[in-house]
Amino acid sequence: MGKCGGCGQFLARAECVRCTKCPGSYHPSCIGVTSTKVSPNWLCPDCKVKIPKKDNSATPVKGPSDGIATNSQPSAVRSSPGTQPAAVIQKTLAEQTTASPAVSQHTESLPPMAADSQELNVAYEIRCFREELSAMRVELRLFRDEMASLKADVGSCGERVSAIEGKVSCLEKRFEEREKEPSSLDHLEETITELKLQLNERDQDLLLNDVIISGIPESKDESPLHILHMVSLKLGVAIDEREIVNAERIGMVRRNFTEAGGGDKAEPPRPRALAVRLSRRAARDQLLRAARVRRGLTTADLELRGPSRRVYVNERLTPNNGRLFYNTREAAHNQRYKYVWTKDGRIYVKKEDGVPPQRIRCDLDIVQIFGNGTV
Repeated sequence: MGKCGGCGQFLARAECVRCTKCPGSYHPSCIGVTSTKVSPNWLCPDCKVKIPKKDNSATPVKGPSDGIATNSQPSAVRSSPGTQPAAVIQKTLAEQTTASPAVSQHTESLPPMAADSQELNVAYEIRCFREELSAMRVELRLFRDEMASLKADVGSCGERVSAIEGKVSCLEKRFEEREKEPSSLDHLEETITELKLQLNERDQDLLLNDVIISGIPESKDESPLHILHMVSLKLGVAIDEREIVNAERIGMVRRNFTEAGGGDKAEPPRPRALAVRLSRRAARDQLLRAARVRRGLTTADLELRGPSRRVYVNERLTPNNGRLFYNTREAAHNQRYKYVWTKDGRIYVKKEDGVPPQRIRCDLDIVQIFGNGTV
């Protein structure tokens, strides 16, 4: 399928007029003739003007890109790119009338020059419409590219969101598994509690050779060693001075205050305890056994001045074990337990005879044995 040499548009083989000298083809309407009346020796306008004549003054000049094209009727001339002006076409057709009588009959069908301006406007509008259509195609192509890019970005965002959801699900699963497992914080607290108990037991082991004598009145000119000898003799235990490592009062010094008694009477404050450290553990155990045998020892038996008071000889406990022993005795009294005692710094309780004793190591043991509200 070729293009018309006059209007530049595509043309069908069945509806074209071919030049006998060159391969050029034309619409019948572009040359003003019909295909049924074309001479077998018909020449196109380009070949026609090349035939030598007098001064070759009929040679046409190529018109502008906005040529004249014919309309839908065969006699109308339409302008389009590559089309010759209507004046050139009419002049060429006038020359052809001398060579072909059939062509001369159709020269009168060309439109007059007055209609050329209107046809040129129509051709200009068609060209503008084509340009706008081409621009619209470019915009649509760009829009498609942008839509494809946007679709790719949305797909990428969807993949990222899916990945984030997967990570969140994994974290939730791990969190649920951690909740089912024992907490690391609880484990640390249990470890700290166990370490405190072990340290307390180590401190208590350092006091295995110590005893506490309480209830003896305190005076400025007293001698702790003399008091220890008096107590040991009353308990029937002879302690050599070489076995005594240290003997002293422990606790804060109490001065210039009294404890309120019944009525208007005022009693002196409770005296501080006397801590004694012996060199041998056997001597300490002997003294403690004698004190358990003679529980009713008083200050009157020791011939000390002041009102008579009970004298107690016990194991020396750490501050933590002393507080724990006090709380245990209170809880045992409320729950009607029969026995509460210490042995080698360990605290034991027993509700009645024939029942195995239970050891108290911490406040939690008191709660487990005596119940809540006892500490």
